Formats: sequence, C-alpha cells, structure tokens
Amino acid sequence: MEDFDFTGGYEGTTWELRGEVYKYVTKIRTDQYSDGPSWDIVVQRESDDKYFKWNCWDSGMHGYKMESGKNYMEEVLKKTIAHVTYE
Repeated sequence: MEDFDFTGGYEGTTWELRGEVYKYVTKIRTDQYSDGPSWDIVVQRESDDKYFKWNCWDSGMHGYKMESGKNYMEEVLKKTIAHVTYE
C-alpha cells in the first residue's frame, strides 16, 4: 500500500487495491480521540458489499499517516440507529 492514497475521498471516489475495487462511503472525524486532526475513512468493497475502514491522521510536517503505522483496513458493519425525540 506504499503508493495508495489513503487520505480520503468524496462521493464517487473508487480505489483499486490488490485486484479489488473499493468505493468511498464516508469520512468520520476522530479528533476527539487524538491530539490532532484524524479521521476514519469508510469504504465498501464492490465484490461482496462488505464495509471496511482505516484511520489516518495529519502528522504535521511529516504528512499524513495511517494510525500507528498500521497498513491495513478493518472490516466494519453498517449499523442503523433510530433516534426518537418528543417535542
């Protein structure tokens, strides 16, 4: 994944990685868990519709890095949460 642009995407972005196509789903800010700008990038693999994420952060003058140097994606599940309010 040396030349892989893992820093983000936008609606319609796709990546081909190791023979699989992944499409961008969303970016989740995770700054509250770190000491600087960071986020999770969520993608969906087209071959089986599974979801994956990776965390990356801005290390300042050293550029963008994957969380703790981890060079992999983690499978995640899509979860829908219903929010009830009373007015």
